[in-house]
Amino acid sequence: MGNGNLDKIMTIHDVARELGVSASTVSRAISGKGRIGSATRDRVLQYIDEHGFYPNASAQSLAQSRTNNIAVVLPEVKALVDMPFFHTCMYGIEEMAQANDYDILVVIADGRDTKPLERLILNRKVDGMILTRTYEDDFFAHFLKEKQIPFVTVGTVNDKGITQVDNDNIGACKELVTVLFSKGIERIAYLGGGMEQTVNRCRYEGYLAGFKKSGRAVRSDIIYTNLNNRAMVEKAVDELKEKADCILCQDDYICNEVIRQLAREGVQVPGQMKVASCHYSRVLENYPITITSLKFDIMDLGRRACKILLDSISGKDVPIRTLLDYEVILKESTK
Repeated sequence: MGNGNLDKIMTIHDVARELGVSASTVSRAISGKGRIGSATRDRVLQYIDEHGFYPNASAQSLAQSRTNNIAVVLPEVKALVDMPFFHTCMYGIEEMAQANDYDILVVIADGRDTKPLERLILNRKVDGMILTRTYEDDFFAHFLKEKQIPFVTVGTVNDKGITQVDNDNIGACKELVTVLFSKGIERIAYLGGGMEQTVNRCRYEGYLAGFKKSGRAVRSDIIYTNLNNRAMVEKAVDELKEKADCILCQDDYICNEVIRQLAREGVQVPGQMKVASCHYSRVLENYPITITSLKFDIMDLGRRACKILLDSISGKDVPIRTLLDYEVILKESTK
């Protein structure tokens, strides 16, 4: 450990992989608790004694090496201002962490700069990490997997070997579109952001799945994705006034801009245009009309992600993928 080489930091998971046993088996051998054969325990402790890079290279040191800290990795500050999701999720994480005598360290990660994460790992500041945003090609998730530190993603990733907790965004958006069709709304437009974020891609997939389930053809001329600023949203709304009966918004931020633009143009909701959102937040409570939306329990999402991470740190077996439920809230905006 004295050479500061990041790649030589040994964890319970390293020992488990080398010996061909589970992480929980290694944890039981170190703690002396739980059912484990004496031969297996001796094998684990001998390996740690011979190869460990913890102080004194002893099993007792390995067992006591926890910091009781976890890192919560948040996206750039601009997204935090625009989207209350991350604040609420972090509250859920903090609540579960405190209940288990853990503290959280907040890390802002931009682009592909892994240095803040590397410092935490190298200096043994945290026992694990939670990524609160995922991407189709998730650089940070790949990095953490390579470093073999326990971590959980809040959101879906393509790698089936990464522990992930997410809302059922595909199923939720599929059901919302199906419900709108059942109400006699035919021309349902879609407004979304960048498809590199998996939550955006999943909601769009749910929109398409709703059309498929209803046996209706998708109209590409009323689908707008990669709307990255207010001007792009405003342009899309202006073009949709004559082409759509309902605008389905990817999230509360886009929905907020849509409602504002419709008001500026004197378009009545729901009389002249119906509006719905694939995500509810308090942002949508600022209007005299209530908004049809999908409601996810973001606090619970944070709690569940934290609990699964803490279980993983303790060497317990955890589910690779956890999908949480949702609620379709029908309000005045689609009447």
